[in-house]
Amino acid sequence: MTIVSDRSGKISRTGAFLNRIKAIASKLVNPNELRGISRGELEQVARDLTLSINELHALPRNNHRSGELLGARLAEFNLAPESVRTRHPEVLRDLQRVCSNCPVAKRCAAGFAREDRERRSEYCPNTQTLQALEQESLKPVTPAPLPIGPACC
Repeated sequence: MTIVSDRSGKISRTGAFLNRIKAIASKLVNPNELRGISRGELEQVARDLTLSINELHALPRNNHRSGELLGARLAEFNLAPESVRTRHPEVLRDLQRVCSNCPVAKRCAAGFAREDRERRSEYCPNTQTLQALEQESLKPVTPAPLPIGPACC
């Protein structure tokens, strides 16, 4: 769920801070302890961490570095995180959410270590979205036509 600031994979301060908070939370959160919290308190904790309740429950299981993996995946598709954030903030948020809850994150990290892009695209749940964003970025930007009508002044 990290927000990456450029193609080099450099993590923004906000993204790094959120990753640290989530990493700490994942170490402190015991699934059994979550069961003892009222629904209202659980919703508040999830909201404070910008997570759903299901994602909060998944934190103890996900000790991978999803932000780094997502930044690397964006770079593979020649996508600048800032550009995606500007044009499609909700899509970037979905990419982050899917990556942070990915059941094959360890496999993904191992794939990056082997530089195995083709195989990663077979199992990465974000592949189709990344392909669509890449296709959109390849389309030439055409300026909007000026309206035709009466001119004043």
